[in-house]
Amino acid sequence: MDPQETKDCPLCGQSNPRVRYQFDACAIVRCRSCGLMWLFPRPLLEDLQETYGKDYFANERFMSNQNEYLYGYHDYIAERINKQFGYKKTVKKTKALLQAQPDGNKAPTWLDVGCGLGYLMDVAFDQNFEVHGIEFNAAAVAYINSKYRYPTMLGTLEDMPHERKFDVISMMDVVEHFRDPFANLRKARELIEPNGYLLLSTMDSDSLMSRFLGKRMEDFRRTEEHLYFFSRATMARVLDECGWECVAMESIGHTFQLEFLLDRLALVSPFVARFIKACIYPKWLLEANLYCNPGTKFLAYAKPKPAL
Repeated sequence: MDPQETKDCPLCGQSNPRVRYQFDACAIVRCRSCGLMWLFPRPLLEDLQETYGKDYFANERFMSNQNEYLYGYHDYIAERINKQFGYKKTVKKTKALLQAQPDGNKAPTWLDVGCGLGYLMDVAFDQNFEVHGIEFNAAAVAYINSKYRYPTMLGTLEDMPHERKFDVISMMDVVEHFRDPFANLRKARELIEPNGYLLLSTMDSDSLMSRFLGKRMEDFRRTEEHLYFFSRATMARVLDECGWECVAMESIGHTFQLEFLLDRLALVSPFVARFIKACIYPKWLLEANLYCNPGTKFLAYAKPKPAL
């Protein structure tokens, strides 16, 4: 953890936040003024680099229910079909928004920030987008380069050249990982076309379910990688201060295999998960896919504010 870090709110600058959730070596604090929540102290850059290693997308210790192993994915490749099923709706909606504009006939460009193993890029490509990716995890970039022809850069958004412009920039479950989300959103503003869109999904830290579960919730427990926690109100303010106009927010869920969903539930309430699993008959139902939307995540659509 960074010993030089201060407790000043990164959004409004106020000091003396209150501790919302205390963990062993860190805490999630909340600004008393604007409501932004963040991890204090944050991991050092070298700690984050270790977290985003080769096992990030195949973390065999994920289900151990220990916070230090609660990062990445248990088996990201197994989740591919369900993740892409959800992405299709988002990509089609974005394509319709772009086609409604005067330059909607040109081939649109899409930059996926934190593109993982390329699942969103793959869906966007099928909808005739020219796709590009940027990813901090070297193993993920190597996977994409071995499987696809999509241009994918290893690095951070700040490494992108200023002269490159995109019609769509997506940050799906990424902004909470940034050490400086404000700098990244300002850089994205420099890279967007005047009529382009930013798509940003993240946890809704003030949703009813998030507040009910509190520190038992998986997203709060991911202290190895989640550095910021946004409500809809704080995200709208962050976007505004970084040069964006938020035009829509919607709650989004995800499709899971039922057995895997119950395994995830066990991270919150092992007894409830075991009881539900024992009651399910016939057992082949555990292999069924189930859409789940507890209201703990939102997707924001934003357009660039005109430059002054």
